[in-house]
Amino acid sequence: MSCCQKPTPKNNENDMKHLLLATSWYQQSAEMRACYYQAYNMARLALKENLQNYKGTKPAAVVLDIDETVLDNSPFEAKLMADRQNYSDSAWMAWSARCEAQALPGAAEFIAYARELGVEVFFISNRTLDERDRTLKNLADAGMAVDSAHLLLYDLSKKTSCKDERRDAVSANYEIILFVGDNLGDYTSLFDRRDSSLALQLADSLHNDFGRKFIVLPNPMYGEWENAIYEHKYSLPMSEKNRMMLDLLRK
Repeated sequence: MSCCQKPTPKNNENDMKHLLLATSWYQQSAEMRACYYQAYNMARLALKENLQNYKGTKPAAVVLDIDETVLDNSPFEAKLMADRQNYSDSAWMAWSARCEAQALPGAAEFIAYARELGVEVFFISNRTLDERDRTLKNLADAGMAVDSAHLLLYDLSKKTSCKDERRDAVSANYEIILFVGDNLGDYTSLFDRRDSSLALQLADSLHNDFGRKFIVLPNPMYGEWENAIYEHKYSLPMSEKNRMMLDLLRK
């Protein structure tokens, strides 16, 4: 911490109960593991079918997100709660530098299957360029080794974390026949920066794509869904965020 930085105020334990329940489910429930196995089983079926139906000339590719898609960062969330701290970039960088995130259920096996089919595997993540080496190491340690050319990270100079430009870079030379991620923005930027409608109707309109073109993985801990509820006001006290969540619930 520099002399100009102020320590992040500690949260009240009650303010973090929503994250405690979400992280506990993510780490401790057999249902979470079943959901991941189910999703990656579906990903195998969709990939094989899409490949069989593909008539183009470009090589086929699958694009996956990384965090909470193939790597489990729930210990990071647990540490924030133990320290009663909010998310910060510095805390995240300290965690990712450890390269200790474990493979999520079914992820490594699906990636191996895709490669057996001759499908190129790309990762598009909003980890930053500064995290490239550690991310390559963590993926390799978790049984999902990839080279730098197949890892497209967030360039902070672009001023946006939207993945369109990176998806387009893959599409220039490959046909993306399947997407896998825990956030709908991993599929299309239509779900980025959601307004008060929370993109619920948009999801309904694309219902035929889910399980066919995009495999969605469960992440109750964080995501654009949560940011939309808070109206993207990230600095609000946790107690206020909890109130906003409660106000939106159907009662």
